[in-house]
Amino acid sequence: MTRTRTSEGDVPNELMAAYYGQRASAGLIITEATDIAPSSNGYAMTPGIYTSAQRQGWRLVTDEVHRNGGTIFVQLWHVGRMAHPSLMPNGEAPWG
Repeated sequence: MTRTRTSEGDVPNELMAAYYGQRASAGLIITEATDIAPSSNGYAMTPGIYTSAQRQGWRLVTDEVHRNGGTIFVQLWHVGRMAHPSLMPNGEAPWG
């Protein structure tokens, strides 16, 4: 599952930090699906964790969850053959 709410470059943002921060009392939060590489992207505006900007975005999110007393764990994701070539680097075929 993913929420498709990232900023340009698939960077987690303040909206996501607020969303997860509001749920900090739920116990362990497992994030939405998070791309591990450019070749793992299956949907537009889904968060990644493979660039410095994306990791900084997730830091914003985790800091907000921790500030609210919660614990968070990232759900790593690679969509494999379900990816669309328009989302692949250089329009490559999806990796299975």
